[in-house]
Amino acid sequence: MTHPNDRMTSAQPHDHFDGYGITFFLLFLVFMVLAVAGQLLVLDWRSWLPGAEGSTSTLDGVKSSVYTVISQLS
Repeated sequence: MTHPNDRMTSAQPHDHFDGYGITFFLLFLVFMVLAVAGQLLVLDWRSWLPGAEGSTSTLDGVKSSVYTVISQLS
């Protein structure tokens, strides 16, 4: 006989990754808005974002800053 809770235990690792994906997406969106605003206003936006100082493109800078913040959260 199977227990109703057996299905929940197998889904728990996916919950962790879903939370990570949501966190990554939200941080990426916020940092992308900051980067685009800084780019449009001709400001040095790379110094605003942690880990984006040495990046050459906007997308790489935003990705590296999101990974930096997520690594500090855990």
